[in-house]
Amino acid sequence: MNDLIDIDWEQLHQVSEDDPEFELELLTMLAEDVKIHINDLRQAVVDRDALTISTEAHYIKGASANVGIISITAAAKQLETLARSQQLEDAAALVEQMAIDLNSLEAYIATRI
Repeated sequence: MNDLIDIDWEQLHQVSEDDPEFELELLTMLAEDVKIHINDLRQAVVDRDALTISTEAHYIKGASANVGIISITAAAKQLETLARSQQLEDAAALVEQMAIDLNSLEAYIATRI
């Protein structure tokens, strides 16, 4: 296993049908995708755009849950809930936590290449 990022290995193995190369490809695609959405989230937080925050967080939650990235899924879920209730005080911190978790995911990927 690894200490860099919390991964639900059972979920990832199920999605990849136990193909390690495909798992690495899935994780790489997720990291690239989430990076774009985190940048969009950062702007939405600056704009205090709760609808965009909710939409982006929902997307990240689903994409990261699909491949078993537990920490990003949890932060995105919390952010989506806050945005839906228009409580944006902790939004920036949650976005930055997702960015830190994304960096950990990218570091993990780099150890597998």
